[in-house]
Amino acid sequence: MIVIVSGPTASGKTTLAKGLATELNLSYLSGSSKLKELLKLRALRTWESNEGIKAILFRLKNTEFDRKLDTEILKAIKRSDDMVVDSWTVPWLFKKGNALKIYVKAPIEIRALRVSERNGIKYKAALSFTKKKDELTARIYKKLYGIDVLNDVSPFDLVVDSSKLDIDNLRDICVDFIFKFFKV
Repeated sequence: MIVIVSGPTASGKTTLAKGLATELNLSYLSGSSKLKELLKLRALRTWESNEGIKAILFRLKNTEFDRKLDTEILKAIKRSDDMVVDSWTVPWLFKKGNALKIYVKAPIEIRALRVSERNGIKYKAALSFTKKKDELTARIYKKLYGIDVLNDVSPFDLVVDSSKLDIDNLRDICVDFIFKFFKV
């Protein structure tokens, strides 16, 4: 089974994807980690920082890195029968095969609070970085593919708001849906 998880900054997509991979005993591919490898930014601790925003601005001017990332992820999915992927774009790009696509969302205030706690920065700075990262990342994918990664949920089988759920509840809801979707 192929499960693709997407959503904006700090929505819970990576945490959910890792949890699903563990729970379902599937391999896991992180779009963000793979992108850091392609950009040779393995030391980048977080995208929600001055260094991270500079890297995103670089990507906006040099979109070939994101295109290469998406091509590599799509190839990895085609080689695997069982995988969980987190990616901003792959739900729109993966059209062949049977995959479950999950969009995780949460209000900006909740997401900024998560960034603040995760990165140990003040809430106001976290809010600013989160908004900037979302805006710039959305511009990259609008430019590359003409898709609106922040508002278009049409390719998704499940859209879930993570703001009132802990990770166990979120994962359990998704696992239940996955079992029904794949008739397991």
